[in-house]
Parts: sequence; C-alpha cells; structure tokens
Amino acid sequence: MNKIEEIIESYKISFNPSEEQERIAKNRLAICLDCPSWVKGAIRDYCKECGCTTSKKIYTPKGSDACPLHKWTE
Repeated sequence: MNKIEEIIESYKISFNPSEEQERIAKNRLAICLDCPSWVKGAIRDYCKECGCTTSKKIYTPKGSDACPLHKWTE
C-alpha cells in the first residue's frame, strides 16, 4: 500500500469505523498524545515524524508499522 492509498483508506475508515477500528484508534491516539513528536497545531494536530494528521492517521489500515517511531502495538 503506497502512502496515498493509506491516507485515502484512513480517511474513509475514520468516517464510519467498526467497533474494533474505533478501539484501536483510541489506543493509538492515547499513545500519540504522550509522544514528544505529537504537535497540537492551530489548524490540525499532527506527528512531527511523518507529518500525518493524527485524527486520521490513527485509523490507518497499515497496522502498527504506520507509526514511524514504532510505538503502536496494534
């Protein structure tokens, strides 16, 4: 899956996640909020490592490998 496909899929999932996808996203967000690479921006919150918008990145179908710092466990 290339980066553009991952972004599109993440956005699609974020609009109507399954219960499991929502659970995983909440766990990922908790990890991001404690990470020094997470930025609360004026327009969007994002990861300094990959530049992705956090509210959508947490729904990536790519799995735990999507975190550039390998902090996600699922």
